[in-house]
Amino acid sequence: MFKEISFKSHGTNCHARLYEPKRANGNSAGVVLAHGLSGTIDAGLIAYAEGFAKAGFHALVFDYRGFGLSDGTPRQFVSVPQQRQDWRQAIMTLRGHANVDEHRIGLWGMSFSGGHVIHMAHADPKIRAVVSQVPMIDPVLAINVGNYERGVEKTEAIRSHVLRWLKRRWFSNAPEMIMAARCRDGDVAVLASKEAAAYAKIGGPSWRNEVHPGTFISGKILDNNPSLLTDDLTVPMLLQMGEKDRLVSNEAIVNFARRCGPLATLSTYDAAHFTMLQNNAVQKQAIKEAIGFYHEHLTL
Repeated sequence: MFKEISFKSHGTNCHARLYEPKRANGNSAGVVLAHGLSGTIDAGLIAYAEGFAKAGFHALVFDYRGFGLSDGTPRQFVSVPQQRQDWRQAIMTLRGHANVDEHRIGLWGMSFSGGHVIHMAHADPKIRAVVSQVPMIDPVLAINVGNYERGVEKTEAIRSHVLRWLKRRWFSNAPEMIMAARCRDGDVAVLASKEAAAYAKIGGPSWRNEVHPGTFISGKILDNNPSLLTDDLTVPMLLQMGEKDRLVSNEAIVNFARRCGPLATLSTYDAAHFTMLQNNAVQKQAIKEAIGFYHEHLTL
């Protein structure tokens, strides 16, 4: 049902999977998917790509450079400019498919990539629809949420870790990584709430529960801020919000939807941040809703 492929992004091979619909139900539209902070294809995205392909869409899901099965160094380094380059190349790859109409492309992202997809649609007027699941709409508020969940002592431990790397980076080829998602009480991690432990359970063989410390120095995390784009957006968006989410600011999501007016459809779920990536009834409903949204905006 899928092909393992790769594409070049700034000279680096990015690994991807292309899920193709059966010829009888294909609709010539396509969806590009990628994960959030430190995420990989095998950390909950396969069910979405499979679901979209079964519904008639070509679905291309990819790993950012430096993550999963993609090439690139440094590993586990989250760079907003680099990931946006990867998104552009992934979109171009799907547009170049012989059975895909380049004018009927949608995007799907969650959490950190839920911000990326809105930025990508803002920059590319040919994008026809966006599904943004539990999105990080305002990075400043998301950082504040993380600091609150983590507490002062653990937040300071992460800051000290980053500063140590900054001082020693010229003398070490193997930086000490920062844990991405807490697994148990006492862990010092970027994603600090108790629900973050679900990330490790979702992650497949290529996923690593770590983030390069340089992410917080030169990754330009604050540039992934869709809350600044509301006056200029033109793309229809489906925002899937988890009512129990303690990793992003739901207040920012609600405010963003209100400011975007009819462009944004806000759908709420009885879910935490990673609930919709797990094999459950909530995930099935989220996939079904996304398919309906794409059919409305991408199919003729």
